[in-house]
Amino acid sequence: MKKIICVSVLFLLSGAIQIFAQNHNDSIEIKKTLGTVYLQKGKRLTPKQLMNITKANPEAYEEMKVAKTNYDVSVIFGFAGGFLVGWPLGTAIAGGDPEWTLAGVGAGLIIVSIPFTASYNKHARNAVNLYNHSLSQTGLYDINFNIGLTNNGITIRMLF
Repeated sequence: MKKIICVSVLFLLSGAIQIFAQNHNDSIEIKKTLGTVYLQKGKRLTPKQLMNITKANPEAYEEMKVAKTNYDVSVIFGFAGGFLVGWPLGTAIAGGDPEWTLAGVGAGLIIVSIPFTASYNKHARNAVNLYNHSLSQTGLYDINFNIGLTNNGITIRMLF
């Protein structure tokens, strides 16, 4: 009697067991808001994290290295430009005599950073698309386990 109950339970459970070879949550999502945001499992990714994630795909990793270089240059120009614009503005707000030439140079540096930012976004998008495409190539294989009876006893069959 115990054997029949155990076999019945195994048959019932065999239809409920599924294993996936790849998780959909591994893909990286691109969201276009005020800027471009890269998300994985709902968590915002930095360029450094994108580099680490794309190491699994050499082509995407190379594209991300170019993107990261552009990002670094953009941050340097943008930070320097923001500082050079902010200093005279702060001086003017405090009531001092601002050096507006610095603000002009800073504005120029900010403008120089814009193409680097655009290039970063272009290459990062390409890297993410290559990475996501490689995930879909490996596929989301549906593996089913079937438990059944044979002449020799109970068998487990894996179908994929």
